[in-house]
Amino acid sequence: MTEIIAISATLVLAALVGLAVRRWLAAPAVVRSSSMEPTLRPGQRLLVRRLYGAHRVARGDVVLVVSAEVGQVIVKRVIGLPGEHISMGEDGRVWVDGEELIEPYAPRSSGPAGTYTVPTSSLFLLGDNRTRSSDSRAWRQPYIPTSAVLGKVIRFGA
Repeated sequence: MTEIIAISATLVLAALVGLAVRRWLAAPAVVRSSSMEPTLRPGQRLLVRRLYGAHRVARGDVVLVVSAEVGQVIVKRVIGLPGEHISMGEDGRVWVDGEELIEPYAPRSSGPAGTYTVPTSSLFLLGDNRTRSSDSRAWRQPYIPTSAVLGKVIRFGA
């Protein structure tokens, strides 16, 4: 009888540790669209590190965010940080505060030109597959609050 109790206690403890890790440290996710190709493919599994306090988002990070406008959790790349000025040319080039952003992860494609100023506590996000991405360029509210960031993608799986 004590062996059954010990096994049960071990299983409950393991489940609680697993839930705590998933809730506060890292969580799995799955890519749902082609907006991040060629970096990420639909169906690809991701490991996402939760962000708290000292953990900051940097330009170029691939993040998992809750989009109120799209109504779901999405994966995008951080292009603009709070206070930055983003300019996009029709040739697909992007400038941040007047300096061209080198983007080896994003195939060059034409698209609408535009300028944006990222508000405090917000981010400007783009998909790597700019021709097939619903992102900050197309949203009514082009900026995502930093509080909507669930985590940073730290590992891409098959």
